[in-house]
Amino acid sequence: MTMRWFPPLTSAATATLLSAALLSGGPAQAQSTTLRYAVGFPTGAAPESARVYAETVKKHSNNTLNIRVFDLSLLNLSEMSGGVKQGVADIGYVLTPYFPAEYPHLNMATELSMLLALRDDPSGKGGLAYGGAMAEFVFTKCPECAADFAKQNQLYTSTGGSSNYMLLCNKPMRTLADLKGARLRAGGAAWARWAREMGATPASMSGNEVFEALHQKVVDCAIISAPELSGLNLKDAVTHITTDLPGGAFSGATSNVNLDAWRKLNEVQRTALLRGGAVLGAEVSMRYLKYGQRDLERAKAKGTQITQADPAAVQASRKAIEADIQAIAATYARQHHVKRADEIVATMRQLVDRWMPLVQNVENAEQLAQLYWNEVYSKVDVKTYGGAAK
Repeated sequence: MTMRWFPPLTSAATATLLSAALLSGGPAQAQSTTLRYAVGFPTGAAPESARVYAETVKKHSNNTLNIRVFDLSLLNLSEMSGGVKQGVADIGYVLTPYFPAEYPHLNMATELSMLLALRDDPSGKGGLAYGGAMAEFVFTKCPECAADFAKQNQLYTSTGGSSNYMLLCNKPMRTLADLKGARLRAGGAAWARWAREMGATPASMSGNEVFEALHQKVVDCAIISAPELSGLNLKDAVTHITTDLPGGAFSGATSNVNLDAWRKLNEVQRTALLRGGAVLGAEVSMRYLKYGQRDLERAKAKGTQITQADPAAVQASRKAIEADIQAIAATYARQHHVKRADEIVATMRQLVDRWMPLVQNVENAEQLAQLYWNEVYSKVDVKTYGGAAK
C-alpha cells in the first residue's frame, strides 16, 4: 500500500503563526499534519470507534490534525508497542497485557478489573466504569505509568473497557462440579488464575483459534466477552453461556501516541487528541456493551442456553477473586518491582467505587464521552503533559 504522510511543521515561524491562528479561532491557513493510527483489529468495535476518533480530532484541532486509520494493514497487535515506539505508527491501539515487562503498572491495574466481579451489577456497565477508573488512575495517580510509557517512547491518551467477561461454552457450566476439571480458554493472567482456583484448567490461545477449539471440543468454554459471539464468530460453536462467571473486563491503552510526534504539537492539537481520546474510550466501551446485549439476544433466539451460575459457584468465585487481588500486589512487587502495589490495589478499589454510580444513567457514547471528558481528560495540563508544547 502506498501511503503519503505529511510531516509536522518544522519551521518555528510557521508553527508560531499556526498556533496563533488556532488560539484566536481564526481560519487555519497553514499546512495540516497527518498522523497514522494503527488499530490492529480487522473489524469490530475498535476500528469502528477509531473512525469516530479521527473525526473528533480533526474537528477539535480546527482541521489541522488528520488521523489516517489503519485497521490491520500497518501493525498487528503483537507488533503495536514496538511499532509506535519506532514511529512506524504515530498512534497505536496498544494491548498492554501483550507486553508484561514493558507496562507493569498499567497491567496491574488492568488485572484489577476483577474487582467488578465482587459486586452485583445488573446494568452490565462495569466496563464503562472501569474505562473511567483506568483513565483517572493513569492520568492522575500513576506517575510510574507515564514513566513506563516514556521508556517505550509513548504517551498515554485514552482507555476503553470491554463488556463483562463470561463463560461461552459448548456444554453446561453452572456449578462447581461443572467447573472441576473443565478446560477453559483464558484471555489474560487474572482469568487463568481464576480458572485454576475454581478447579479448572486454563488454556492459552489466540482469539483466532477459539472458534475451532470450541467447535472441536478442545476446550469446554472461552472466558471472553459476549461481543465475540459475532466478532470471532463463536455463535456457531457456543451452545451454553453463563453470564455471571467469572466477571471482570478488559481495559487497555486505546490510543498511545509516539512521544516524538506528540512533542511537535501545539496546545490546541494536543487538546484535540485528548478530546478524541475521551470519545474513543467512550465509543469502544459503549459498543462493547451494546454489541454484547445484541449478541446475547441473538444467541437466545438461536436456541443457546443462557443461564446464571449456581449461588455456591458465585460465592466460591468471589472468594477466589478476593484472595487473588491480594496476591496480585505481591506478584507484581516480586516479578515487576512495582513498589506501590498495595497502594495501587487500594486506589483502584476507590476508583471503581467512585465510577460505578457515575455511569449508571449513561445511555449512549456521547453521554459517556462527555462524562469522561468532564471528570478526567479535560483536567490534563496539555502545556506540560509529555513535555512542553510548541
